[in-house]
Amino acid sequence: MKKSLAILLALGLVFGLAGCGSSDSTEENTVSESEATEEAGTEEATEVSSDDDFTVGFCPMDLSNNFWAAIANSFQTAGEEAGIQTVVTDGKSDAATQVSALENFISQGVDVIVVGPVDSSSLTGVIAEAKEAGIPVITHTTVYEDATCNMNVDEIEMGTAIGSICGQWMAETFGEDATCQYAILTQSALEQTIGRENGIQAGIKEYVPNAECVTTVDAHTTDMGITAAENILAAYPDVVAIIGINDSGALGAYETCIAQGVGEDFFLGGVDGTEQALELISEGTIYRGTVSLNPVGTGQQFVDYALALRDGEEIPTEYMVPVSAVSAENVDEYLN
Repeated sequence: MKKSLAILLALGLVFGLAGCGSSDSTEENTVSESEATEEAGTEEATEVSSDDDFTVGFCPMDLSNNFWAAIANSFQTAGEEAGIQTVVTDGKSDAATQVSALENFISQGVDVIVVGPVDSSSLTGVIAEAKEAGIPVITHTTVYEDATCNMNVDEIEMGTAIGSICGQWMAETFGEDATCQYAILTQSALEQTIGRENGIQAGIKEYVPNAECVTTVDAHTTDMGITAAENILAAYPDVVAIIGINDSGALGAYETCIAQGVGEDFFLGGVDGTEQALELISEGTIYRGTVSLNPVGTGQQFVDYALALRDGEEIPTEYMVPVSAVSAENVDEYLN
């Protein structure tokens, strides 16, 4: 670890607000979520330029996921505004890729590592290695014992939030006694998504007790969501809702549903509060709900925590990310 700078910076916890934050970056500093993946490819080859540079390495779970791309974009913008070096390496939903990325961060001598783990166990050894090297590690979504700070989410609460939006829509559209069929897009490699799935089903059941989940399919990226929806609609023509454990898979399902003309009496929704999801909700499409996890604020908070560590300040060992259900009724609050 490099020597801490003498000037103290205030730690601003923008993530403390449940709403979706926004960046004040200039036009030339701002990149789109799709561009974040391209930038990450360039950043992978970036080495720490000198011992005087404060560098934070970030390995998101998968930059093809809109949520992680939004965080990476915000993280890079916040780092530039703070005058620090940021390095982003795409985890590509592959445990071995993430282990390699963190090993590279350690060998480069970065000052802080931030990671959105692909699973709950694969990074145990390399995070312990970082700790031994004196490099703090901040995780998101998945808890690791040797991490300096674990930013986590209540999975059941998150699932229940989107399930409740769907359940209310089903009750209003088909009646509380309807036997509606629905499908869930999941990510079975992540153990915590079980809680999210259970929350979705509980949220729906509260409003439509006879609703039935006919299938769960692995589809946590947009491409996977496109294919999953094709298969679901073919196998279960009476399905009236597809709910994703994230927005990325659900946005892929949206493309398929629109292409196949499912009609107005259909529900799509997900979790993460991505810009694309919020816009579709605002436009009154069949994409009717999401759960804001404030990805823009998260990227900023990663940098804020890193700066606090640089300056010898303490950060929480655990932080629960606030969740907020977003539907047509309140979407304008989050778009702004």
